[in-house]
Amino acid sequence: MTASRLKQAALTLFAESGYEGVSLSEIAKSVGIKTPSIYAHFNSKEQLFIELLEDAIKEELAKLMELMRETEAKPPIDRIHAVFLFYADLDQITKGQSFLKRTLVMPPRHLEERLSRYLTAYEEEVTLQLTALLHGCAAQPAALSIDQTERLLALFYALIDGLLVEHKLYDSALYRKRQELLWDWLQEGIKRETGG
Repeated sequence: MTASRLKQAALTLFAESGYEGVSLSEIAKSVGIKTPSIYAHFNSKEQLFIELLEDAIKEELAKLMELMRETEAKPPIDRIHAVFLFYADLDQITKGQSFLKRTLVMPPRHLEERLSRYLTAYEEEVTLQLTALLHGCAAQPAALSIDQTERLLALFYALIDGLLVEHKLYDSALYRKRQELLWDWLQEGIKRETGG
């Protein structure tokens, strides 16, 4: 039970202040235990952080797969739009997703290489889903080349990564407008590349 409480407290603190901005003593204090007691559950702050990252990736991937199931009957372009909104609509995300987004933008420097493996594996899962949807948009089966697919995937990731930064910079109305404009641009690119 204490391990779960520690993870929840750490998740909130890391999401708000990042890895460097949180000490083990703050985490312990927030659940009403002494700092040495943390070591009965986690070897280090780093281990706790990595476990939280793994949990956050699993949570977000599960939500994405649920979205894929819910939209299965829709046209591929509508499903891509749903995935775009899943990543771009940042007002209703969970603490785990907030923690994951913060880690993507500002990973702890000493953990960058290790975190990169987790995040790359996660992106590969997302890429599989997106690739299938992009090919589903093609006017003819197998009409989308590898280069075209890679261009569209690069554009998708660049847009959602850019929106992640913009979400913190702009008021809600301007953010929503930019989100819509970028979706229009992405949709045009998909139609042009796929002949759809």
